[in-house]
Amino acid sequence: MPKYQATLLIELKEGILDPQGRAVEGVLKDLGHPVDSVRVGKVLEIVFLAETLLEAEEKAKAMGNLLANPVMEVFTLEALKELP
Repeated sequence: MPKYQATLLIELKEGILDPQGRAVEGVLKDLGHPVDSVRVGKVLEIVFLAETLLEAEEKAKAMGNLLANPVMEVFTLEALKELP
């Protein structure tokens, strides 16, 4: 069975307070980098088995739905590739 790697990005929804992002933003500004804003999220790389690319995409999205808190977070399937 083929092995796939999915890269999921989990971020806070717009309007949800991001204290980590605010802290990073403050540090960057203090170090001379005039940023407008910073949002902190999580990147997950998951390796799993699937029969087809379509099945792998379905599994990756199902995992994203399980791992992201739907009240506060959204997830994006950033990348999906078959591994050798």
